[in-house]
Amino acid sequence: MTRKHAGLKAFRDQAVHDRQTVIVLQTSMDAFFSHSHTDASWVEALARRLEDECGFKVWLDRWVLVPGKSWQQEMARGLEEARSCAVFIGTNTPEGWFKQEIERALDLQARNPDFRVIPVLMPDADPSGIPAFLSLRTWVDFRDGQDQDYALHVLRQGIKGEPVGRWPRKGDQNSAGVIQKYEQKIIELARFRSLGVHEQVIIDYERKLLDRWLDEGKV
Repeated sequence: MTRKHAGLKAFRDQAVHDRQTVIVLQTSMDAFFSHSHTDASWVEALARRLEDECGFKVWLDRWVLVPGKSWQQEMARGLEEARSCAVFIGTNTPEGWFKQEIERALDLQARNPDFRVIPVLMPDADPSGIPAFLSLRTWVDFRDGQDQDYALHVLRQGIKGEPVGRWPRKGDQNSAGVIQKYEQKIIELARFRSLGVHEQVIIDYERKLLDRWLDEGKV
């Protein structure tokens, strides 16, 4: 390889690295939440769960927008910086700026197949009100009467860009019974205290119970 070709190759490799770095820096949020203002409280409660329990970084307008600045520009930038967009559907069909957000998200997905647009049906949602351009995508269903834990799992997987997988997850069906069993045993130890059993004996037995519980991987 000539010195000239080596120089061109090094320049090209650096350009690719710089472009990849810019993409990583630009996608600083895990999910952009697009919703109607009438649903803001419900959406914010879900965003808190995803951040506190799952460690996601959620772009939510009432958390991010700066008073006095152009909210349209800030929201457009937020969408560009996210890896996915969750579109929340309630009783009303999206319209106005909400609809424009969805169209912008779909345009991003057309340019970047790794960008996910996730329709989320809220408790009072009417599936017939889902816009045609969202209906072909896998829904997250939080409607009344649906499995809320499963819905959260589906949303979490969508944000991560991973398959939903089997449900319930391995061990979920038995975990509640195991927890109840060990909790009951620990509660029963209180009876020994009333019979005058030495405190250290009770503590040692509690430790053994907790060790067994941990060994089963249920906590």
